[in-house]
Amino acid sequence: MEKYSPDKKYNVMTRDEVRAFDSWAINTLGIPGVVLMENAGRSCAELIKEKLADTTNPKVCIFCGTGNNGGDGYVIARHLLNSGFSVTIVIFGDRNKR
Repeated sequence: MEKYSPDKKYNVMTRDEVRAFDSWAINTLGIPGVVLMENAGRSCAELIKEKLADTTNPKVCIFCGTGNNGGDGYVIARHLLNSGFSVTIVIFGDRNKR
């Protein structure tokens, strides 16, 4: 992972652009949303594992909302738990919201 620096060229998407891209992938390419979520969460977990590879007994706290981004967080947590990490999840929002 590389720290963001304003003097480097990055393609950064707004929230609306990300939503439009997800919609395109789901509706045009036919990729189920759950597959997009799984791929994003797995990739994020792999990045975290790389960054904490030299840490003994790694502990991670994941903050999840009650929407789709919360789902991504649960995927990350599952992959990290399966890799032996100690994971805490903090839920923000109404727990009963689905």
